[in-house]
Amino acid sequence: MAKEFSYYAALSPQGEPFTKTFKGFNDKEGLEFVLRKLKKVENAFYSKPAIVLESTGHYSQRIVHFFCNRGFKVFLVNPLISHSIKSSLIRKVKTDKVDAEELARLYFIKTLKEVQLNNDYFLNLKVLSRTAVLLAEQRVNMINQFTAAVEQVMPTYPKIFSNIASETSLAILAKYSSPYSLKQAPKQEIIDIICSNSRRGLK
Repeated sequence: MAKEFSYYAALSPQGEPFTKTFKGFNDKEGLEFVLRKLKKVENAFYSKPAIVLESTGHYSQRIVHFFCNRGFKVFLVNPLISHSIKSSLIRKVKTDKVDAEELARLYFIKTLKEVQLNNDYFLNLKVLSRTAVLLAEQRVNMINQFTAAVEQVMPTYPKIFSNIASETSLAILAKYSSPYSLKQAPKQEIIDIICSNSRRGLK
């Protein structure tokens, strides 16, 4: 499974290749094409096929979601497990098509855990929470880098504001980027900038 497409191999209940390995794109049209292929497998064996996928982070998550919502049993395989099994097999050719077939065979030779989807709201909240944590960490790193850069030019400036990245501080630095320009600035100009950007009272 890749970002744009995936390779699919369909095996019979005896573990033998049923169709040629085929490529399906991970967009709406591509997945509808895959569903039509799977319908042929279902009609041939009178049973809805199980889907075995190798976990590839967020790329695989939406594919898992797609098949689970359409009533398929989906099994997500840790890449460490599938790689260890594939590396133990002696073969001359290594291609995505061969890998897809060997991944499908894991269904017959290893006990796999079926994916149980959580509520959509929970899944969305999980993604948003991870993103919020990541953005918070990035913000802290940027403020630390920004503070270090300002200290190179104005060593005492960070002592003036409790938050050097506040709107008021940034407004002053945007207009007066050196100690000299800040020192030469009219006092009332500085007061006006602080009054128009600070949420605190005039006192």
